Amino acid sequence: MADYKTTEYIIDVVYSLLSSVTVPKYRKTKPTKSTASEYVVINALPINANVMQKCYINVNYHVKDTDGGPTVGFIPNDTRLAAGSALVLAALKEVTETSHLIDFESQETIREEGFNEHYSNLRFSFKNINN
Repeated sequence: MADYKTTEYIIDVVYSLLSSVTVPKYRKTKPTKSTASEYVVINALPINANVMQKCYINVNYHVKDTDGGPTVGFIPNDTRLAAGSALVLAALKEVTETSHLIDFESQETIREEGFNEHYSNLRFSFKNINN
């Protein structure tokens, strides 16, 4: 009988694989009282119930915008976004587990309305092989 996993399990696996990323990391959402200027949020889309389970994982690297002054306003901190994205990619590229596969799928930068920050959305496919 297969040992099916939940998205919570998958998020926990990715969370542990990102141990080299030293900014605060949160499962599913950032706590409302957090004041971190850079942080990671890990969430997952639904997982299937096949022998090879597959889901998509979002690792969102958030960075506060920089103040471009009164005529420009807040602008994305592209340097920090790129550095954070590189850290996440490096941490998940080195996975050598036999029970799952992680593949990089896409990346885009998204503005977080109302928070004066942008985040790099890194999407990975996660395949869990059940025995």
